[in-house]
Amino acid sequence: MDGINIIEKKIHTDGEPYYFNTETMDKYGEIVGGLAWPETTEGFLVIVAVDFFEDTELGVRHMRVLEEATEFDINTFLKHALKLKKHFSPFAGTIRFYGNTTSLAMMELLDQFNRDRRQRGFDPFYLTEAPKTKDPKRNEFYAELIRKYTHPGGKILHFCNTALPSYLMGLWPDEISKNALDHTPVAALGYALAVLCTWKPRKRAPEMKAKYERILADNPIKEIISQFTERPELSK
Repeated sequence: MDGINIIEKKIHTDGEPYYFNTETMDKYGEIVGGLAWPETTEGFLVIVAVDFFEDTELGVRHMRVLEEATEFDINTFLKHALKLKKHFSPFAGTIRFYGNTTSLAMMELLDQFNRDRRQRGFDPFYLTEAPKTKDPKRNEFYAELIRKYTHPGGKILHFCNTALPSYLMGLWPDEISKNALDHTPVAALGYALAVLCTWKPRKRAPEMKAKYERILADNPIKEIISQFTERPELSK
């Protein structure tokens, strides 16, 4: 993986923005990163995207694991995260990484990493809090999420050049159920899935169309034209 970004941001004919992968020609509705800290084991980074178009047969949008990285050294780990972020961000844009922001020790190391980068004139790395990381039942939430999307018959989550499937198959179901977030590959994947599973198109174009249809129904054509051509009168 080089430092060149492979993603372009485009606008669909209905006005909806999407991400275009210049290598695979795939269209994504959203792309995010998942980060699990290297505390007692190697840290794990993953990039996951959700398809822009819905699979009408299954009634779902497929998700695709595009890239992964593992590292124990915190500085190298965060540099990997920055490279992934650049590689999968569109020009003049940036994707978000999600993870556990409650680890004070790790967040302090991130702050130190960013201070050093700012002093040298480099961009810092930002981490966004993943859903439900402060919830007492977070392990149950993420265990259920992983089961849902990695179920053999589901065919919703797809892996591209990643070792995640073999890692997941090597875990006993009880290991995921009881302590899903203790396994960094599971945690990083879960953080990304938790964000993407709620993604939906903004539907801005239909809303705008409906708005103008209401205007046309309620106002004469002449009045509509005047709204766009006549200047407002100055107060006397």
